[in-house]
Amino acid sequence: MLKNAKALPPKIVTLIGPDTVITGEIRFHGGLHLDGRLQGNILADSEPSLLVVSRGAIIEGEIHVQEVVIHGEVKGNVFAETRLELGETAQVTGDVHYGAITVSMGATVNGQLIHEPNQRKLLEHRKGPEPS
Repeated sequence: MLKNAKALPPKIVTLIGPDTVITGEIRFHGGLHLDGRLQGNILADSEPSLLVVSRGAIIEGEIHVQEVVIHGEVKGNVFAETRLELGETAQVTGDVHYGAITVSMGATVNGQLIHEPNQRKLLEHRKGPEPS
């Protein structure tokens, strides 16, 4: 692969449906698409990683993922190592740490926007050890 070639985002391999409610932490590899509700943190255990939060989906907890696309609601801090996209229906209550960001008109953030172009060490520190 060429050094300047843009890497493709990971393929979505996990889908959490709109009628699903999960309580607890989710650790995943690759891509995760959330249509439902989560009360807990979301942590990506691999690179590249992608989280898509659909319109109507709700997360109450922190997000630690390489690339994050939000169209729903997040109540907690967001750590998007490389890229964060906030769609027009996105609502975030918490601090947002990002490498690069795209914000659509209508998105709301009630917290700080913190540009951190090299978050890898920060994300690894916050994730802690992988489960046995």
